[in-house]
Amino acid sequence: MYGKYGYEYCVEKEDLKVCFSKDDDFLRYHRNLGGSIVERIIASESGTVIINPVEPLNLPDEVTRFLEIRFEPIEIEPEATRRIYVTFPIEIAVFLMKNDAYRCIDIFSRVPQKYSLYGPTDSGVITRYHWSKVFFRRPDPDPSLYGVVELDLMNTTKNWVEVSRVVFESYGMKIYYDQDLVSLSAGLKIVKPKLAYTAFEDKPIRTGMQKSIELYYSRKLSVVDNMAYYTMEEGLV
Repeated sequence: MYGKYGYEYCVEKEDLKVCFSKDDDFLRYHRNLGGSIVERIIASESGTVIINPVEPLNLPDEVTRFLEIRFEPIEIEPEATRRIYVTFPIEIAVFLMKNDAYRCIDIFSRVPQKYSLYGPTDSGVITRYHWSKVFFRRPDPDPSLYGVVELDLMNTTKNWVEVSRVVFESYGMKIYYDQDLVSLSAGLKIVKPKLAYTAFEDKPIRTGMQKSIELYYSRKLSVVDNMAYYTMEEGLV
């Protein structure tokens, strides 16, 4: 369902139906997701519809800019790097494009939102929460439900470290997609047993993937080695 389409387009997938139809000089947009209906009237004669996955931090009404993925505990030996794969929930955006101007008219998700607190109640941050299995080879989840994070775990310390979660900030989240896969590339750099930095890489996890249109916040970021990182100060388990 992801890609670029003309103004007369309709797709159905299980509990989801997304349709554009002409009505004289206007365009009608209709989306039905499990009985929840959104409709828009659009004054445009020609243009392009773009449907792509976006950062899973917009619903409902931008509660948080942090994504937390919990997974099975992993013990990492000193000064080692290991690559794993975990999943993340998908949000889908519908854009209209005319010339170089974009307009997002709808965002929805087939995955219910869950939230957690990373850190203490007085100073922690609310996170979009997701539990994932750990995969050592790239999994193939339904791309309308879940994406895949190619995650490099880097233990720079001289000690064994246990890791069972990663927290990302939405800024810099680079999502790539095709019809079968939605992906992120990211790293977790452990500098102390309870301190790490997370960051995204701007690359697909396989060739031929399309980069999503981004929706994110402008904000002040921690910077390490001239790159933008989020600092996980409240532990890795």
